[in-house]
Amino acid sequence: METTLLRYTDLPIGDRAAFELVCARHGFAPVHFDISARTDPRDATHERLVTIRRGGWAQSYQDHHGQWVRQFESDLTCRFFK
Repeated sequence: METTLLRYTDLPIGDRAAFELVCARHGFAPVHFDISARTDPRDATHERLVTIRRGGWAQSYQDHHGQWVRQFESDLTCRFFK
């Protein structure tokens, strides 16, 4: 399976800004997390799988046009990454 690995700085500026805002609302900064994304060029929808890690915790989110940020905020609200 041929995939492309993206880092946080490779994500669209809108996604990064939304992520930074969510982090700030919950008392975090983007540097508190390790963020990566994978794309599969054979995927017709070109959806990314975004993975966020902090300490021993990791969660992956399907991009769905930026919905991963909302799912991430839901996990922060539930204290998944604390």
